Amino acid sequence: MDSFGTTDFREDLKKVTVPTLVIHGEADSIVPIKGFGLRTHHAVHHSKLVRGNGALHVLNVSHAQAFNDALLAFLRT
Repeated sequence: MDSFGTTDFREDLKKVTVPTLVIHGEADSIVPIKGFGLRTHHAVHHSKLVRGNGALHVLNVSHAQAFNDALLAFLRT
């Protein structure tokens, strides 16, 4: 558990070559989109970013339909 908050994966993200979907809640105050979702999207070449409008930290629960729709649309491409 110690490595969860201390491991830096930024260099690893640059090596991702598979299609990648980044879904992040815009109202997430636990893990802010600016510091994590956007950074991940920019680090993973050719990733797709979906912003959960008004979504908090667990947007797959609070915005389940939007999450599922985004995931299914990504898988169909």
